[in-house]
Amino acid sequence: MTPPLATHDAADDRPHAPSDDPSFQESSLFVWHDLTAGIGGFLRLGQEPVIGELNSCFGIFTAAGQRFRSNVTGVPMGPDDRGKTHMGWGPALRVDLDTLSVTADFPDLKAALRFEDFFPRYDWFALLKRPVAPSRHFEVAGRMKGRVTIGGRQVDVNALGYRDRSWGGRKWTGMRGTRWWPSVFGPDLCVFLSASVHEPNSYGSYGYMIKDGIPTTLTNVDIGAMLDSDAISPRAGLGRFTTAKGEVGTLQHERTDGILLHVRGYSAVESIGTVRWGDRVGMSNLEVCTNPAGGNRPPILTLGANSGEGLSHR
Repeated sequence: MTPPLATHDAADDRPHAPSDDPSFQESSLFVWHDLTAGIGGFLRLGQEPVIGELNSCFGIFTAAGQRFRSNVTGVPMGPDDRGKTHMGWGPALRVDLDTLSVTADFPDLKAALRFEDFFPRYDWFALLKRPVAPSRHFEVAGRMKGRVTIGGRQVDVNALGYRDRSWGGRKWTGMRGTRWWPSVFGPDLCVFLSASVHEPNSYGSYGYMIKDGIPTTLTNVDIGAMLDSDAISPRAGLGRFTTAKGEVGTLQHERTDGILLHVRGYSAVESIGTVRWGDRVGMSNLEVCTNPAGGNRPPILTLGANSGEGLSHR
């Protein structure tokens, strides 16, 4: 009998005591897309408490073309930005990790959202059967509910979504290419695929599926992205994998909009849209970083993603 997968308990959703390592970071990420209401969003809030700095990327888009983005990296942490149950960035952003609530308060954007998990916090490295890293990590599919006000327009949200928690030592240099792709079809089905290239010359591709509550590791994972002429924004994506039963699966991603993430010299486009697997349709976030030469400056132009600041229109 296969032993059960290790899981993290609710205490691991709360901020952790940092080590003495200056590279210690803790992050909380949420992505969601309400296909009915025509609105989606992304948040990655990362804190580096040993050196007293933080990184944040927050973006919202609507099917009508409204956009909002805020991105900072290496800015000072305030005294109230980190507590026993929360992480934040001043008065603009707060994540209450005991309730999985996200609050945003910008001049042109307000949000009050809450995430509900679909399955346990499985140990990410064990689930993918990939080498363990210095950091700890779990990811969970679920549903994001709440309300967003963008440019004076109020929208109720009931979206499929995905979240990511990470803490421990992390260095942003050395990543030459990444593909990170959660696909959420509902409480009964989630597929995750990833592939990455790291210095000096390593490559790996991994995946998992949780179907009807049963987690399985995927093999033969392959991800292709159709990029815009900016060489980083995915228009579409194609993923192939083999299930534990030997069945071959194919995912097809189509972008609705994108949000540029830039943190510590690492740039990636969060291409958020729809995913199809046979007759199933869900939400999709195909994150793409293309950096074969090892640069550290943000893109000068993104054709398929919002790289601006504040409120804009696609």
